[in-house]
Amino acid sequence: MNPIKKKSRLYHEVINEIFSSISKEKLKPGDKLPSERMIAELLEVSRTTVKEAISVLEANGIVVIKPGVGVFLAERSKKKIQKELLTVLNVEKGGLIELLELRQAIEGDAAYYAAQRMTQKERVELEKCFHRLQDAEQNGKLAIDEDFAFHKAIIAGANNAVMADLMEVISEKVYSFIRQNRMETLLEPAEIHVVTEEHRAVYEAILNKDGQSARTAMWEHLQSIKVRHNYE
Repeated sequence: MNPIKKKSRLYHEVINEIFSSISKEKLKPGDKLPSERMIAELLEVSRTTVKEAISVLEANGIVVIKPGVGVFLAERSKKKIQKELLTVLNVEKGGLIELLELRQAIEGDAAYYAAQRMTQKERVELEKCFHRLQDAEQNGKLAIDEDFAFHKAIIAGANNAVMADLMEVISEKVYSFIRQNRMETLLEPAEIHVVTEEHRAVYEAILNKDGQSARTAMWEHLQSIKVRHNYE
């Protein structure tokens, strides 16, 4: 497990890390979870946050608490548990569609302007973000923070203060959306390569200073999320 950096709705992030551990088969159906103290230390959160996450999971039948023994994942298939975890964290699809439409409008243009205005320092930062994202995807990680950072670097590179302020206002919703999308993608491993190539298309267009291609690649990337996950 990795320390949690995002500070909003921390118990959601604990659940997310449990999902990640199941995906990487560090936790399997029927396994005992680490103690509350250990989870709190590993993720750098309070034990109250861990208790909240465990309570939510127990209420949804995803874990079983055995007094004096510990907390165990339910005896169900890995994929079923993952889908149940997604349900716990799920947002209404109508809201996701509206958020995607807004992101297409803003981030499509952000990619266009980033290709034209990005400074050398910002280009270096985008390169770092892309390679971190690529490495995380190739290593089977959820890559939530890496995905968020990649898109944020493009917004920064557009050098439009109003655009940056607006994205900051909706940043928590964007982060939550990326988390859900990443979790759904891990249920279909073949999609990971597709997502990587979509990000690559945006990244290369920006580095090549091809604004029109960058705008198109970003819009199509977000549109393909709608199609892949039936958000339309």
